[in-house]
Amino acid sequence: MANLFEKMKQWNKEVSEKIEKREEKRRNSVSYYMDKTKQEMKDAERMVEKQRELKSLFYKEYKEMEVYVEKRRHQAEIAKEAGETKLANFALEEVAQYEEQLEATKAHYDQASEQLEKLELRMHEMRLKWKNLKTQHLAEMAEKNATETSEKMDKVIHDMSWGSVSDYHEAQKQRDLAEEAEKKADMSKELSQSFDDLMDELEKKTKKSKEIIKDKAQNFTTMVDEIIEREKQNFKKPEKASMEDQLNELEKEAAKEKPKEEKEVLIPELEKKEEENETDK
Repeated sequence: MANLFEKMKQWNKEVSEKIEKREEKRRNSVSYYMDKTKQEMKDAERMVEKQRELKSLFYKEYKEMEVYVEKRRHQAEIAKEAGETKLANFALEEVAQYEEQLEATKAHYDQASEQLEKLELRMHEMRLKWKNLKTQHLAEMAEKNATETSEKMDKVIHDMSWGSVSDYHEAQKQRDLAEEAEKKADMSKELSQSFDDLMDELEKKTKKSKEIIKDKAQNFTTMVDEIIEREKQNFKKPEKASMEDQLNELEKEAAKEKPKEEKEVLIPELEKKEEENETDK
C-alpha cells in the first residue's frame, strides 16, 4: 500500500511538472506576450484617466478659490465704505492668504495639464505600436496556419494516392485499428504492471504479518511455560527440613518405639506384701 501511495505521489509530481512546463511554454509564446502587453496597456490607460481626473480637480479647486477671493474682496470694499475697519482688515487678510493659495493651485493645475498632455502623447504612441505589433502577430499566425494547412493537404493527398476509394478506405481503417491496438496494449501493460506491483506489495505485507504472529505466539508460549515452572517451584516441598522440624520428628518416632512396662495390678495389698518379702531376703 505504501508503494501505491509513493506511486500516486510520483504521479502527482509528474503531472505538476507537465502543467508547469505547459505554463512555461505558454509564457514563452507570442500569444501570452500579446495578452500581457494588452493588460499593461489597459493599466496605463487607467492611470492616464486618473491623471485627467486630477487635472479636473485642480481646475475645480482653482475656480472655487477664485470666486471666493472675489467675494472677500467685494466684502472688504463694502466694510470699508461702512466704516467697519476691523471687518475690512479681516477680509483683506483673507484675500491676501487665498491669493497665495490661488497661485499655488494654478501652478499645480498647469503642471498637471502639462503632464497629462505628455502622457496622452505617449499613450497615442503606445497604441500605434500596439497596432503594428498586432498586425505583425496576425501575419505570423496567417503564415503558420497556411503552412500547417499545406502540410495537412499534402498528407491527405498522399493518403489518397492508392488508386481507388476502396483502397484508401481500407488503408485508413487499418491505420485506425493499429492506433487503437497500440493504445489498448499500452493500457493493458500499465494495468498489468500496476496489478503486479500491488500483488507484490500484498505478498510482502502478508509474509511480514505471518512472521510477526509467529514471533508473538512463540513469546506467549515461553511466557506460559515460565509461569507454570514458577508455580511448580512455589508448591514444591523443601528438600531439607529445618533443625526444629527434624527434632520434632525424632521425638515422635522415639515415643512410638518406647515399650509399655507398666503391668496391671489386680490386688494392691498382695503386691505390696511380695515386695516386702523380697526386701527381707
